[in-house]
Amino acid sequence: MKRNAVAVAVGALFIAPAAQAQIVFGNDTIGTVQFYGKLYPQFGLWNSTGATAPASDVSTLVGTSATNTACPSSSCPGTNPLSRQLVEVSNSYIGFRGERNLGSLGLKAIWQIETATNFDVGTGTWASRNSFVGLSGSRFGTVKLGNMDTVYKEYGDPFGMFGISSGNFVSASNVLSHIGIGTNRLARFHERRNNSVMYETPQFAGFQGGIMYGPAEDRSDTREAKLWSYGVKWNSEQFYFSVHQERHYDFFGASVNIPVAALKNDGDAGAHSKDTATRASGEVRLGDHRVTLDVAQLEYKEFGQSVATARFSSYKHSNWAIGWEAKWGGPWGTAVQYIRGGQGTCQLTVGDCSTTGLKGQMLTAGVRYTLDKQTFLYGIAARLTNDVSARYSNFSGTDPNRGGDVTQAALGISYTF
Repeated sequence: MKRNAVAVAVGALFIAPAAQAQIVFGNDTIGTVQFYGKLYPQFGLWNSTGATAPASDVSTLVGTSATNTACPSSSCPGTNPLSRQLVEVSNSYIGFRGERNLGSLGLKAIWQIETATNFDVGTGTWASRNSFVGLSGSRFGTVKLGNMDTVYKEYGDPFGMFGISSGNFVSASNVLSHIGIGTNRLARFHERRNNSVMYETPQFAGFQGGIMYGPAEDRSDTREAKLWSYGVKWNSEQFYFSVHQERHYDFFGASVNIPVAALKNDGDAGAHSKDTATRASGEVRLGDHRVTLDVAQLEYKEFGQSVATARFSSYKHSNWAIGWEAKWGGPWGTAVQYIRGGQGTCQLTVGDCSTTGLKGQMLTAGVRYTLDKQTFLYGIAARLTNDVSARYSNFSGTDPNRGGDVTQAALGISYTF
């Protein structure tokens, strides 16, 4: 048996990626290990214009017309970060996964270790992406423990332009799943949760459900920053539909993004927060074309404040996205997506609250030329527009100042193995 396993492993070393989209070692008896990855470096341009100057009429959550902190960086007042050229690899990754049959139990032991590889600068963190160990069975379902995408992230936003949107400026999550007041990711509902446990049901007539719990391992006397994420999806050859929700407790997604210190609650030991996102996602596939639609409502609540002065209480807004991707019968393909972040409504513990200027929108477009089943060239572009109070951002290198609009474009290559 050992000789057979070695023969399989040695044979696998000589399987060229062009002939097989995965490299597998082992066999069903001793278990298999697969080596896989996606690399998509690109050369791009970034530019921001139109930052909101102080003394503009803005939302209460940003400031007042006389004292607003519209421009949070040292380049104030009302100026913009310098344009730049850059080489990015987004969320390029390398991974190992495996499974082993557990005999008559009808179960498999499964595992995965996936690592983002920042090969443009030569750094990376082991197991920084979806990494877990679990059990899976056709009647039992699947349970996993580790560091994983939440159900909300996994079930929704199915567009994923050309499969290169993860970590890229064309990702809809930059607007669809964020608060829009600031860029701190504690307010975003499109994340990976470490120290979590996830269960997915078996598939039945195309239906499947999932639930994830992320406990607060650093729980204190006053804070318990835990997470619940759950949803149901239905998938067929032509259609996809899902409904999913995620709740964050004591994340203080609003307070960490509000620039007005007097409104914040995250420093108040008696305060708590519950942030909730609810989304419906759908996709229609018609031959070489597909159309996607996402509609989401994000609500941020904070309560238990120990002072009677005006503090943040709640903010709720609705976001949506629509996308279209097409193949044109040869190597060429195109994609376009529009994402809208709503202005919403807000409340303070004392006094009125305005959401003036908290709208945002992003238009993305791309074209690709396929070289083979695993390799393609692409060009992508995006225009992100922030209203006077909004501060959405779609670039990890730097953020626009409040109200700043962002234009980006890039050329790249994607290779999957």
